[in-house]
Amino acid sequence: MLYNGLGYIPDHLSLNSLNLFMASSLECDRNICFNCASISFRPLILAFDSIMARYGIRECIIIADRGLASYEMPKKKGVYLVVAIRRNFSIADFHMKLDRSFIFRDRGINAGMKDLGDKILYMYEDTSLRAEEETDMIRKIEDGEIKQENLALEKNKLGKFAILSNMRSDPRDIYELYKSREEVEVAFDAMKNELENDKAYLHTTDGLRGYFFISFLSLYIYFSILEVLEEKKVSQKISVKEALFELSKIYVISDGARRTLAEIPERSKKIAEIFSLKLYPKILWS
Repeated sequence: MLYNGLGYIPDHLSLNSLNLFMASSLECDRNICFNCASISFRPLILAFDSIMARYGIRECIIIADRGLASYEMPKKKGVYLVVAIRRNFSIADFHMKLDRSFIFRDRGINAGMKDLGDKILYMYEDTSLRAEEETDMIRKIEDGEIKQENLALEKNKLGKFAILSNMRSDPRDIYELYKSREEVEVAFDAMKNELENDKAYLHTTDGLRGYFFISFLSLYIYFSILEVLEEKKVSQKISVKEALFELSKIYVISDGARRTLAEIPERSKKIAEIFSLKLYPKILWS
């Protein structure tokens, strides 16, 4: 495991930092690979080639956000890249025909696709976002921040974003696939906020390896618990942290060969039922 590469900080300070890599399986809905590396994610394809070789991955779909936007496409068979590109990319054609429409999470989406040879440009227009961005620009015109001409120049771009891919499919499928990256973002969010893994005060290779190995196991357990809460449709009412806290109130009193469960709080009982934990009989013999 490589570690400790010099990173760029917005305040122009060169500090030791890490590139974190996480891969999720679409089949089992789990994080299956987690690593830290000093390799740069530039160029993007070379970085992923290195990662795939390390883990023996032969077929995969790489979903990347604008921060990793690239014109390069994978050359290996069975490897696909779905990457959002910035609006200022010259390849983005905001005048292209949007001849398909669908609803995604109660939002109207217009879509189109354009063949570019070894890659395909997918263009999307979120009708709700378009209205929000146009209203925001009109407000700026009223406040004197921009001129009316700015609205005319930007009107074709409002509410739109483009995806570049070497994967030929229905625009709706590509859109939903791109949106599925949120699962990985949730994982990183859980790492930073729930597990507090964004602060590593370690100075040795072995220490860092152990730290991130435990982080990966913790994350796997975290999402296993979250999956059960979502299946039982209680994830909006009970968080993973709350479930663990309530279950931690269940104690066993040992007296020689006799083990007895201490009095269990009512809420802990209910959460134990969600996970099908058998708390009875209260007297357990070793």
